[in-house]
Amino acid sequence: MSSIRSLLLAALVLCLSATGAAADSLNRIAAVVNGEMITYFDVQAQAAPEILRAGLDPVRDADAEPVRRITRNVLDSMISDILISQEAERLKITVQDSEVDNEYRKIVQRSQLAPEQFERQLAQQGLSADLMRERIRRGILRHRLLGLMIARKVVVTRDEIAKYYEAHKGQFVSGRKVRLGLVIFPPRDDADALAAQVKSGAMTFADLAARHSIGPNPQNGGVIGDLLWSDLSMEWRDTLSELKPGDVSRVFLVEGRKAVLQLVASNEGKGQALDDVAEEIENILREPKMQERLQEYIGQLRSRAVIDIRI
Repeated sequence: MSSIRSLLLAALVLCLSATGAAADSLNRIAAVVNGEMITYFDVQAQAAPEILRAGLDPVRDADAEPVRRITRNVLDSMISDILISQEAERLKITVQDSEVDNEYRKIVQRSQLAPEQFERQLAQQGLSADLMRERIRRGILRHRLLGLMIARKVVVTRDEIAKYYEAHKGQFVSGRKVRLGLVIFPPRDDADALAAQVKSGAMTFADLAARHSIGPNPQNGGVIGDLLWSDLSMEWRDTLSELKPGDVSRVFLVEGRKAVLQLVASNEGKGQALDDVAEEIENILREPKMQERLQEYIGQLRSRAVIDIRI
């Protein structure tokens, strides 16, 4: 499957190339940011996984506008990344290869997959280990720049933390483990209709996984193992919080693809006191505020930059 997906991704990049009839070559300039060039091919390579995940065909007339929107959004993101990298270089902020490797290993470990299985999953999403590492590097760089230039301006009060804790108390437990099944839907599947069939009893979750999932272990009910509740993202906790063993979640997004979870089994663990989780809650509440400040900061960088967009 991974080799087929890789071939499809390569074909998609070539198809995207073919849509630019006026292009002199794949290496024509898409944009220049303070003297640093972004080639049209670079944009295509970044956009291809997103287009693939959306189930779009770049040579189909009906998909031309959404493909154009994705391509432009990717270019905008690349421009922001360059501005952040240039600013980090100006401020002498660096990221070591060892830091990227360490974070990559953590992500693989959290996936509960062997490294080769994890890379196959990346390939199914139109990604590679090298591209994943580059995204990690940019993420660390962005985080450090945020910490230096923005974090001190973001304040989370004790009252906000206490209110969040009361509203989400059931999510803060120690020692809780859950066994989960995961179905990731192909782009053109009607995820909501298929999930509704499972919830109505017309189809089992195991059948849904076997017939439709492009996620892990489809022939084994999509089971992804026993996971510590504390290791799950807040989005996954929110998705699972109202479920009883055997229940199936609402449809939500995993790496840009529609997915559902089944709570196969769970032990309840022990509730945690507010003081024990205050720092975790502060980080949860800080993130959207940081992102808002980040957009303001990038807007300031753009206003001072010389940006020439040519597509």
